[in-house]
Amino acid sequence: MKKGSFEWTTIDHVAFEKLKAKLCKAPVLAVPKFAMLFEVDCDANGVGIGAVLTQDQCPIAYFSEKINGSRKNDSTYYKEFYAVVRVLDLWSHYLRPK
Repeated sequence: MKKGSFEWTTIDHVAFEKLKAKLCKAPVLAVPKFAMLFEVDCDANGVGIGAVLTQDQCPIAYFSEKINGSRKNDSTYYKEFYAVVRVLDLWSHYLRPK
């Protein structure tokens, strides 16, 4: 075998097929079940905030927002708090009935 050559093995093929399936399958949001509890996960960084609403480990809704102006200088704690307040207001129609 020459230096730098690559031999395609069965393991490589299986890994490639798994990767291809994951990349080609679009994520689908689940339909909410209002009798079950919802979970909100939020995150913040230097340029934006994001959140996902899940139920039974399935995504229901996504949210992300770019942080502008003076809010960029806020602490990470405040950005996380802002994300929680923002999505609780945005997703109140899901969360309020429960």
